Amino acid sequence: MGVRKIEESDWPDIKMIYQLGIDTKVATFETSPPNDYIQWIKKIDSDNAFVFESENSVLGWIVLSKVSSRCAYEGVGEISIYVHPDHKQHHIGSKLYKHLEEKARESGYWTIQAQLFAENTPSKTFFEKHGFRQVGVREKIGKLDDVWIDNYLYEKNFN
Repeated sequence: MGVRKIEESDWPDIKMIYQLGIDTKVATFETSPPNDYIQWIKKIDSDNAFVFESENSVLGWIVLSKVSSRCAYEGVGEISIYVHPDHKQHHIGSKLYKHLEEKARESGYWTIQAQLFAENTPSKTFFEKHGFRQVGVREKIGKLDDVWIDNYLYEKNFN
């Protein structure tokens, strides 16, 4: 039980948890998860991709994605974190985040950023609790179901 690196065999659980997050309409602009693991893993930093497992079930996952291919930003990653709604009060998100931060630092990251829907108060609270600061609001950054959405931009700098 605990945090470990993502494996391809985790994809069905990851995809299901991702879909549950998508269904909330306050977690992401995505309307469905990628079709397969290979498609998904290509978009993230697979060295910084972890699940929380308990009794052979994935209860949550966390990944970093590079924000840019430009060398000036090589140490900046964007975090995605999803926890199964039935397990949100078990501190799984905090365990995943603490593990990711340690590994991200070891991998050379100096900043992690998060983009949050303005309506996503639980995520705002989570990131503030873990030392992130709000650096801006991206007004009408995208549409979901033909409704403009504002995003908070949060970051945590390790230097």
